[in-house]
Amino acid sequence: MVLQVRRRATAQAPFLVVLLLVVAVFVYLTIEPSHWRRATAGLAVAMLLAAVLRVTLAPARAGMLAVRGRWWDTLCYAALGVLILIADIRLKN
Repeated sequence: MVLQVRRRATAQAPFLVVLLLVVAVFVYLTIEPSHWRRATAGLAVAMLLAAVLRVTLAPARAGMLAVRGRWWDTLCYAALGVLILIADIRLKN
């Protein structure tokens, strides 16, 4: 039982890393709501990390990050990360 859970967790490790980063950003935002721009930058970093992990890992190792084809997933994750960063920069001014 424990071995099966450990095997599933390691298979989904890239997704869990991105998910933990997003959860950490939301916890930070809950504690410090006045620093919402840092939180948006953290979400953008999480999406860009997902893009890097998706393009570098084999489909069998990407886990739940692999939804569609490799390049399509990478494009979607990277575009979302860049759009969040652009929105963050635009709202600064």
